[in-house]
Amino acid sequence: MRKILLLLPLITFSAISYSQNLDDLDSYTVDEFYKKVELDRGTLDEDGNEIEYIYVKTKVDKGDYKIDLTDGDGDLYEVKDTNIYIKFNGYFGYAGYSKECIMKVDYYSAKVYKLE
Repeated sequence: MRKILLLLPLITFSAISYSQNLDDLDSYTVDEFYKKVELDRGTLDEDGNEIEYIYVKTKVDKGDYKIDLTDGDGDLYEVKDTNIYIKFNGYFGYAGYSKECIMKVDYYSAKVYKLE
């Protein structure tokens, strides 16, 4: 946990102060944040298949961030140029190579607003 707290300030999120009314934008509630952890070569899953990485739950500091989302594995979306992944409560849709968004993180909840 201490490592996660030390790594979070190093994440290259761009904090913003955004004047547009966010109520006019499509919003999506974040279910969980994850980080991707690379595993040692030869690590196996429960079926004996080699795996290269896993996703572990993590926390993101409270604040407003301008982010670019891209499609990740399964139901996950990657915050571009970071090691943070997002799973939404509902359907976010296709993000493709990049979808510009605003992310507002509070103590007990987080929302992502599509800018496009």
